[in-house]
Amino acid sequence: MTAPTTPATPTDLAERFEHEARRLLEEFDVPGVSLGLLTPDGDHVVTLGVTSLENPLPVTADTIFQIGSTTKTLTSLTLSVLETQGKLSRDDLIRTHLPDFRLKDESVAAELTILDTLTHQGGFQGDLFEDTGDGDDALAKVLDLLADAPQVVPLRGHWSYNNAGFYIAGRVIEVVTGMTWEAAVTELVLKPLGMTKTLFFPNEIMTHRFAAGHNKIGEEFVVQRPWQMVRSAGPAGSTCSSTVNDMARYAHYIMSGTVPSPQEDTGAGAEDASGDTTEAGTEAGAATLTTLDRTRLWAPVRSIGIALNGFPGDQGQIGQSWFIDQYDDATILSHGGTTVGHQSDFWLSPDRKVAFIALTNGSNGHAYNRRLSEWVKREVLGLTAPDTADHQPSEAELHELAGTYLVVGQPLKMEAEVRGGVLTLLIPDTAAGGTKDAALRFIAPDRAIISGGDMDGYAIDFLRDDTGQVEFLKVVVRLYPRQRDEAPATAQPLPALEEA
Repeated sequence: MTAPTTPATPTDLAERFEHEARRLLEEFDVPGVSLGLLTPDGDHVVTLGVTSLENPLPVTADTIFQIGSTTKTLTSLTLSVLETQGKLSRDDLIRTHLPDFRLKDESVAAELTILDTLTHQGGFQGDLFEDTGDGDDALAKVLDLLADAPQVVPLRGHWSYNNAGFYIAGRVIEVVTGMTWEAAVTELVLKPLGMTKTLFFPNEIMTHRFAAGHNKIGEEFVVQRPWQMVRSAGPAGSTCSSTVNDMARYAHYIMSGTVPSPQEDTGAGAEDASGDTTEAGTEAGAATLTTLDRTRLWAPVRSIGIALNGFPGDQGQIGQSWFIDQYDDATILSHGGTTVGHQSDFWLSPDRKVAFIALTNGSNGHAYNRRLSEWVKREVLGLTAPDTADHQPSEAELHELAGTYLVVGQPLKMEAEVRGGVLTLLIPDTAAGGTKDAALRFIAPDRAIISGGDMDGYAIDFLRDDTGQVEFLKVVVRLYPRQRDEAPATAQPLPALEEA
């Protein structure tokens, strides 16, 4: 897994990084990318392509992209700031701060903690994307809807990605601070770190150069409309948008604790949208960030099975909202995000002081990012994917896994069919309609890797109940329960499988 690397000068590494980024852009044809490679010897930024195919401007280091679910780590860090200030503990029960909090399973509502929400352990329906309006009560309203969502697995049971848990965490932030979630994140994290172009609302973003999302339909890219998702899902990653420069500031803080001094020209202490100066709040936030124990963010909380951003076949862990991949020569913390027409990836190694940032405005952005990320891991960290031997299930075993798998709480489904001795997933194509075929290559009993296409290398698990019957299909980080004969479903587009 560890390969020797040839030491390179910063200039040589920057040139090779840009060359690989350009080469892959020709292969994947993503409209625009904004990339960062951070090393102990310096930061290297590469920007390629355009903000929009319809109204093109060159992508720059200050072009704003939607960062999607990487926002979860900002929500998590905001809670750590509040914990350091003595205003809460991550082990608090949710009802300590939201006494009227309800879920369909009362026992889960009574026992759920803040840390459970930050580590996707609630077990209730995770993909609840309901538009509750653009008002400051959007999060409060979506929690009323969450109260009726089904419980899929027991609290802290099978691990599955859960966006809705972060709505709860965001609402806790609002109640504890007396601010909206967006304002609290801005005051406690973004301004102290000098992330002045990390914004949430279109009427702010549109005053800067920003990227339009694009969906790949066939071989063509089409501009995504509307531009942004709903405010009610903000703490999970539906609205936050940033630049490669701001994300580099964030990465340096997580890796090294770097907080700009008040004298640095980062925009901290400027007037906010209401005209009030927030310099005192920004300085207090900076002081807290400086003393905060960052290592708690990546202390493993539990194993999650399939590694989200590791190599094919790797097993991963989760810390406080960060995915953790541990190798002999490096620990890698990662997240990423998928919104409407935007896909981003973000990882860093605190022990090696290396980080990778990739912001794209295409629905195939993750495929591009993964390939470039593998190059960085190999060339900079000396990490290579392990060999994964094939395991060939019998025809009977394949048919045992075939069937229909559902998205909980929504009329969505995914089929698994045996075709010529190969198990193939039929994944609904949100943008183009119809389905995408994903052939599976098995590497162990009940474990496979998608072979080919934009999801090449994604891992698949089939999970069984106590009787040995297949109960769930796990695609990367999400659980899909197997449909029983008495539970018909109508095919609809799936949410993004890897992120949301």
